[in-house]
Amino acid sequence: MDFRKYRIRLFLSVFMVAVGSLLETQLFADEAIGRSVLVVIGTPGEADYEAVFRESAERWRVACSANGSEFQLIDGTQEITVQKDAVDAKPLDDKQRILNWASEKKLPEKWLILIGHGTSDRDATKFNLRGADISGDELASAMKNDSDCRWLIANCGSSSAPFINKLSGPNRVIVTGTKSGSEENFARFGEYFAQSISDPECDLDHDFSVSILEAFLSASTRVADFYSREIRLATEQSLLDDNGDSKGTPASFYRGARPVKQAADGQMHDGLLASKMIVSVAGKDVGLSAELLRELEPVELEIERLRSKKKDMDEAEYYRQLNTLFGTIIKLRNL
Repeated sequence: MDFRKYRIRLFLSVFMVAVGSLLETQLFADEAIGRSVLVVIGTPGEADYEAVFRESAERWRVACSANGSEFQLIDGTQEITVQKDAVDAKPLDDKQRILNWASEKKLPEKWLILIGHGTSDRDATKFNLRGADISGDELASAMKNDSDCRWLIANCGSSSAPFINKLSGPNRVIVTGTKSGSEENFARFGEYFAQSISDPECDLDHDFSVSILEAFLSASTRVADFYSREIRLATEQSLLDDNGDSKGTPASFYRGARPVKQAADGQMHDGLLASKMIVSVAGKDVGLSAELLRELEPVELEIERLRSKKKDMDEAEYYRQLNTLFGTIIKLRNL
């Protein structure tokens, strides 16, 4: 086989796909994306934190309004108004409202953004709410009722890492503000995460959109920069898990939007699913339908899986499979 000619053909295929991918955006305005976003502000504790939490929640509201998501807010900075269930008239506190949202409404995609503080001990890791706090176990139980849903659970608070152990699984993206339950100081990650979701500077792969992966990576970098500027020991390190291995990956494992380290035990690296969750778009829409994006996604994921196995494969077989996958994308895109 003439590998030089083969790789030239492969390069042309890659180039064509890259040009198309560079312009690819979601159609937020014209098509319903079937996504419900629930942002929860926990109990702030101090006035300074209240302002930060409310500003972060507002950033999420603006982004969701622009991208066509159904948006709901539970604001723990306000005086509590107990809601009542229409069926049995039982009062609903913040925790029950979250659990009801997680278990009842069937949608293709649900995002739960927890902004506030958390605690962790031998018994449980919890996010602090007005009234009873919510644990990872309770949330996991509620999520089982909608197993077909694609989930994003972002616990941006302190002591949040054990939520990964409780919630990790197929079709789930779990983001935490810390790498362990013992990181109990105020976590700044949530503030920077909210800032990143609509910032064009956070478009790391230059496709005119910001994904959850890119927002996570950018926010993590901003947290590290904060501690460096302040000449302080960092008391938080965020994690992202979306390969279902319950371990999580820090931003330091990436260069740009690409991982530079592989997951252990032959697992796919974290970030593939998160990279498909688009929060905001900046640039000209080129008319890719939601249906086409759904058709492209499994092929793109298969390319990533193939790349992760490259070092263990015969070179000719690796490029043969890669070329076939790129050809599928070109066919779908009618290039």
